[in-house]
Amino acid sequence: MVRTYLAWVLAAAAAGALLAVLWPVRAGSPEERRAIEAGRVVITYWDRHSGHEHEARVRLFDEYNRTQGVVDGVYVRALPIGYNMEKMLTAIAGSAPPDLCSLEGTVLVALAPQGCFLPIGDRMAASPHLREEAFFPHTWKAVSYDGRVYGVPTTCDTMCLLWNKSAFRRAGLDPERPPQTIAELEEYAGRLTIHSETGFDQIGFLPWLPWDLSHMWGGLFGGVWFDDASGRAVNGADPRIIASLEWQRSFSVDPRRSDNPPHAMDPARIAAFRSGFGAYMSANTPFYSGKVAMITEGEWQVTFIPKYAPDLDWGVAPIPQPEGAPPRCYSTSCVADAIPANCRHPEEAWKVIEWLYAPRPGTTRSPASDYAREISNIPCRRAEALDERFMGDPKFRVFVEELLNKPAVSYPVTPAAQVMLDEIERQREYVVFHQTTPEAASQTIERTANAEIERIEGLLEQVRP
Repeated sequence: MVRTYLAWVLAAAAAGALLAVLWPVRAGSPEERRAIEAGRVVITYWDRHSGHEHEARVRLFDEYNRTQGVVDGVYVRALPIGYNMEKMLTAIAGSAPPDLCSLEGTVLVALAPQGCFLPIGDRMAASPHLREEAFFPHTWKAVSYDGRVYGVPTTCDTMCLLWNKSAFRRAGLDPERPPQTIAELEEYAGRLTIHSETGFDQIGFLPWLPWDLSHMWGGLFGGVWFDDASGRAVNGADPRIIASLEWQRSFSVDPRRSDNPPHAMDPARIAAFRSGFGAYMSANTPFYSGKVAMITEGEWQVTFIPKYAPDLDWGVAPIPQPEGAPPRCYSTSCVADAIPANCRHPEEAWKVIEWLYAPRPGTTRSPASDYAREISNIPCRRAEALDERFMGDPKFRVFVEELLNKPAVSYPVTPAAQVMLDEIERQREYVVFHQTTPEAASQTIERTANAEIERIEGLLEQVRP
């Protein structure tokens, strides 16, 4: 649940101990000590990423510190904080936030109305490469709230259908022809599912693997979850949202029926089968290991599969949509760079942003675009996504073309987004286990989301001057 800034002020007394862990000593490296001795301002960057993605970010800032940072009089210290709203709120409440940070659009929009981030729309409008028209529309929308822009969209994703060509051959399917329609997706799912005495040797397809994508399916079916004009969830009686939940339920055997479709599976056996899946970033991921023949995944798999499953023969294609549904793709939100409102060095933070997003001398490629390529994500600016290093890979190109050619279904832009998404997942589980109806589930989602929106609006009214 999203809490207000005032609630987190009460935690400020405990912030000191946390910040002692999060903030390293004043000069943590010889390079940083030399920068301080030269009179440069040290700013701290909190990175939403960790692991290899954070390492790529550090290499980028190392470059800045060696080059443009000398001119700007700025030195960047990057720390991997991860997806942790509580740390950010505690730091802000304790008046010791980072100078710059990366975070999801959903988190940014949850905190920006509470005064946690600086609006930077005027600065972006004054920059020729940071104007609204440069960005994919859904990413600009993801960093904007109540007429203000609070972040620079950095990277985004889109989802496609991946299929195992070897599994297709064994099932007598054309390995070069993925399903084109929802009906074919169902047919292929049934033909690719291999039952064993105790469960499954292989599942053809499940709409909620590797994670819940009910928000995506509702949008691809043509439904509308959220109305931007009113700021309210509107899905309760939407027949296409209800149809998407009914369709997901069709993959789970209803014990009360004798005419379950061929692609339906015992939900208890599904749960047991899933319990044996390995870690997501490992060779034991079910798509890599051959336990699942088709899956909906993002463009990062173009890098992950050669690393974890180099022998996998696979393809990528747009996700099928129901007949009559408007052409759409799915891109949840974006990761953005933002400046906390009470940081110590906002002007220096903006200098770093300008370097990150400006074309390198003599090229059209920015450091931010370099970062997107290194971590196999899609840059949020259309011109950069069209670059050969993204479009030249035939598999990666499929993902990018989805964003280039179709409107994107994305997360609702509201401080209550996470509550709504959590409720969508919860109700989907009730539906596929036949514990509620799609109609009742959709109504509950709308009611829960709007109650949270109204609660947040009431709390924000109390803190507005």
